[in-house]
Amino acid sequence: MSTSISFITSNKGKPLIVYDGYLYKLNKATEKVKYWTWQERTCSASVHTDSDDQFIKSKGNHGSHLPSPEEIEWRMFKSVVKKRIKEESIAIGLIYDQELARANFSQAGLAVSLSSQEAKSSLNKLRRKTTPILPDSSDFDIPDLYLTDVK
Repeated sequence: MSTSISFITSNKGKPLIVYDGYLYKLNKATEKVKYWTWQERTCSASVHTDSDDQFIKSKGNHGSHLPSPEEIEWRMFKSVVKKRIKEESIAIGLIYDQELARANFSQAGLAVSLSSQEAKSSLNKLRRKTTPILPDSSDFDIPDLYLTDVK
């Protein structure tokens, strides 16, 4: 069993960890320990990390279900695309296609992925949230320094 963990972000901006091919969401955090539970309520498996996100232990097993590496690939891909959309102003379809070409998905991962046209709606919403709104009026204050007339 591997003790390496990696972190990704959920659709709602919450942290998720990937451990042994399974996704865990943050259940509770204390000063010293963070408690992570499997993302579905049907399983009682959990992982504990310290406050610096270093692995401590895991509890339970996933006997009734298999890991989903395609979902993890897809979530990691989406987090990279979303990060680029927030930071860059180039076309969303171009960013999506570039990252899809760079992603090296497995066959099952490609089957799960969306085309750039299908993903544009949600990605446009993300960009609109980060774009500043236009002002309602063109009224603005001129500083006193610029109001004085030099004669």
